[in-house]
Amino acid sequence: MKRCFMNLSWILWTACIVVLALETAVILYLYLRREPVPFPVNLKIGGMTAEELEKSLGEEKINVSVYARRMLRNKEEFVEPVNKRERERRGKTETLDLVRLRVRDLGFTNPPTTKELFARAKKLGLELCPPETGPYLRLADKDQPLRTRYYIGMEPLTDSDGDPIVFLLERSQGGLWLLNYWTGPDDHLDSDDRIVFRLRPSTPPKTGKCDPSQQNLAD
Repeated sequence: MKRCFMNLSWILWTACIVVLALETAVILYLYLRREPVPFPVNLKIGGMTAEELEKSLGEEKINVSVYARRMLRNKEEFVEPVNKRERERRGKTETLDLVRLRVRDLGFTNPPTTKELFARAKKLGLELCPPETGPYLRLADKDQPLRTRYYIGMEPLTDSDGDPIVFLLERSQGGLWLLNYWTGPDDHLDSDDRIVFRLRPSTPPKTGKCDPSQQNLAD
């Protein structure tokens, strides 16, 4: 009986090591897939309420589309959650470790739906960004190359017509833009589209256990 228990423990720990090795491989792969262009991988958020964040965009001469501004003023899905997190941080900032990838980098050979894309990202250890990532990243990424755009991987907000909508960052001849993009769960993104996700913090397994629910692919 004791030998069986020891064998089981050995198998569990071996499984843990294999899982962590796979996690490391995924992290390295996605890290190397980061695009070699100026991009604030470590983004600090916090220090501003939702209202102050919108004001800061204006002060920095950032162009904001009509619907993106409505997103910033969405009381239930943006303003209240952002201000709640700001109160919880008590004036401190939070650092998000971000990665920007092309859709095809997640292993798709055909354009996936938003639902499929987010599910694959989660499986690889990526997380959706908090909604304030869009405006904070817009303020930080002043060196975005001309005629480029990328989406924020986030839980879609709801526009005034009830449609799902996410932030989109673009630089055109008109300058830096914080835009919006409508994307329902069954809508598709092109394989070359760029999207930003948050890397999931790595959590080591508890001593004596290998609980799959505790495993994180810190991508």
